[in-house]
Amino acid sequence: MNPYIRLPKVQVVNGRQELIVNRCRDKKVLHLGCVDVGLLSERFPSGGLLHQQLAAVAGELWGVDIDTDGVSFLRSQGFNNLVVGDICKLDEIEDLKGKHFDIIIASEVIEHLQNPGQFLNEVKTFMRSGKTELIVTLPNAFRIDTLIWLLRGVEYIHPDHNYWFSYHTATNLIRKGGLEIDEMYVYSFQPIGILPKKVRNFFNKKKENGLETIKLETATTPSWSVPFLKRASAYFWSLPKRLVVSFLYRRTPFWADGIIIVAKAAHNVV
Repeated sequence: MNPYIRLPKVQVVNGRQELIVNRCRDKKVLHLGCVDVGLLSERFPSGGLLHQQLAAVAGELWGVDIDTDGVSFLRSQGFNNLVVGDICKLDEIEDLKGKHFDIIIASEVIEHLQNPGQFLNEVKTFMRSGKTELIVTLPNAFRIDTLIWLLRGVEYIHPDHNYWFSYHTATNLIRKGGLEIDEMYVYSFQPIGILPKKVRNFFNKKKENGLETIKLETATTPSWSVPFLKRASAYFWSLPKRLVVSFLYRRTPFWADGIIIVAKAAHNVV
């Protein structure tokens, strides 16, 4: 038994929502954990909730969440096809029986579950063999910010999480669940490179088409509307981390903030 797992080279993308939304355009989509409990009130007013963005592009969108209040709120805002239910017991949800989807999304969900293996068995019921894509995103056990906080004697983690996933443990779980991994990415919120993104783009404009361009600028980067001295100060203090992040990402992208897996049901699954 070899405990030394060679990490693959995978693409780094900026965050996770752009990738997910782009893939769902004109598709029949099932969004699991659609409420985004704890962040609903923060993200909804700005249009940052993933379910909002999916509703703008999907051909047909369904959502499932165990949070009754959150589902009620989304319904009050005009969202349809919402179901209150346990995603580990999808077979008990009457509104979904007999349905199949082009894409099923479980973004930042599996680490909250008590039985992720049971979830994978349930979700296969709604997948067409070799066709339906299950998009799973997970926080990365070896993300840089987590390791930095460990140096201070602190575990930096969502209080409701039950697991940490790495490249191997995430892919191992998916495969043991009877699914085939079709694609993999990592997502990052970290700033990298010596120059800020807008300066780099000025000198080296690249055609951005979906995921062809790697974009790694954190959402907390100071806006150009901020006074110059404040921008300069924030940039100066970000330099050490920029350099460390750039070095680590060159070694392996699996220092990134999270992992994105696109899986399909094995061909023997109906």
